[in-house]
Amino acid sequence: MGVACATCMNPGETLPEQTGESPTWGPQYKKNVMFLCNHNSCRSQMADGWLRALRGNSSVGVASAGIVGGTAVKEGAITVMKEAGVDISGFSSDAMADFKPEDFDVVISCCGCGSKLDGDKEAWKKRTSFQDWNLDDPPAIDPGDLSAYRRVRDECKAKVQELLQSLAEPTWGPQYKTNVMFLCNHNSCRSQMADGWLRVLRGNSSVGVASAGIVGGTAVKEGAITVMKEAGVDISRFSSDAMADFKPEDFDVVISCCGCGSKLDGDKEAWKKRTSFQDWNLDDPPAIDP
Repeated sequence: MGVACATCMNPGETLPEQTGESPTWGPQYKKNVMFLCNHNSCRSQMADGWLRALRGNSSVGVASAGIVGGTAVKEGAITVMKEAGVDISGFSSDAMADFKPEDFDVVISCCGCGSKLDGDKEAWKKRTSFQDWNLDDPPAIDPGDLSAYRRVRDECKAKVQELLQSLAEPTWGPQYKTNVMFLCNHNSCRSQMADGWLRVLRGNSSVGVASAGIVGGTAVKEGAITVMKEAGVDISRFSSDAMADFKPEDFDVVISCCGCGSKLDGDKEAWKKRTSFQDWNLDDPPAIDP
């Protein structure tokens, strides 16, 4: 749900800020997030609701829309979000065509439908950050007891919390003198532990850090979370990201944690040509732990 552009309004309609409502996104926010799914009826609406509820005083605007078009907010989504204390019953279901990609810094496909943004819609995937969360579709799989809706609601909340954390506290970027990227295959274990350690140990050093999966992001391994917590480092809310979501030129130091430097040949070779490239070749705990 979001405020449609003025040129897309029907005669007689007014923008929310003209009726006294507070706009949920726009230039008054430092960052603006767009949640997309096919019809803006369930997953993107829950994500939209969670971000509004959880952003607090953070200057993060939010809207949601349907790639194909808007329909209506699913009753199941309204019900389970209300159970969690978030009211989305008054949200409208809008079409992506009513928005402009350049108005948003972060674009998130909630439904694994990033391929639908190719061609003439590709500008949406070229914003500062594009992510495809690939959440399950509750209306398609729910057995009738809202259990699928509740599971996806909770998964969505966790992802929104991670997103807000990353927007509020950037761990890397031009504000740091040196930026380090830790890579492994899926950004699920070794690179996550390295990322966590650097954040804790850097102190006041101007060193930014990120981690990513060469193949893609999956999820942080529970074993990694457990042993890092034993050492006093919490990586439980770290996101598992894909290398494709980053640019090599943004990093000074690139470290392959898994001996997978050969996977950075060819079209990925720019990652090996940064100021410093190292291949640590750490063992893979999930593969060898007894």
